[in-house]
Amino acid sequence: MEYKGDARQRIILAAIDILNSEGVSGITTRRIAENAEVNSAALNYYYGSKDNLIVCALDLTLEHVFDDWKMILELEELDLPVRIYCLLDYTMEGILKYSGLVRSHLFDPLVKVRSRKAFAENTGSLLDMLTAMLDERMPQTREMLKLSIGQMLLTVMFAAMIPELFKVITEDDLTVNQARSRFILSLLKQFLDVDLTITEIIQSDIIRVRRLAFTTE
Repeated sequence: MEYKGDARQRIILAAIDILNSEGVSGITTRRIAENAEVNSAALNYYYGSKDNLIVCALDLTLEHVFDDWKMILELEELDLPVRIYCLLDYTMEGILKYSGLVRSHLFDPLVKVRSRKAFAENTGSLLDMLTAMLDERMPQTREMLKLSIGQMLLTVMFAAMIPELFKVITEDDLTVNQARSRFILSLLKQFLDVDLTITEIIQSDIIRVRRLAFTTE
């Protein structure tokens, strides 16, 4: 893959690409230097060490995800149920596209403790934000709303991480938009008692939000 930008940017993009394809164990100073078309001294100059580069790469990808989540929820021109739908859809799409990065964050023995803590803290902030947005619109208590939202988020994450299990349970292919839509709509109904009909206008909004969220890849 050809990486654009200055040396610092090329190095971290190369690291992210390897993390997604091979995990932390695939990152070596030589491979990063070769893929980013820099010398090994540049890696040390910009990031200090390979371990620090890994931390920076993981932090950057987490920051990107949570910035996108926040951006989606702040699209006030969309009805709140549509924003929640888009957030869940984006989460599933992101995990499917970057399953290796997810494994690196949550399961790689070299970084999982630190990454899981950061992921949990940021997810907690997102849940608090969404709970506050729903509080005046829903009859449930804040505690029940946060639990319901958290359950929906965990469900879509797990489904996207193991699409084979999703197919066994639902007899649908998660990569097919119609199947994903049915699944997300059922979650909105089950956990928030929200009936959302995907009109042509809403479908165009969903596509627009997905493109917007992935523009910084």
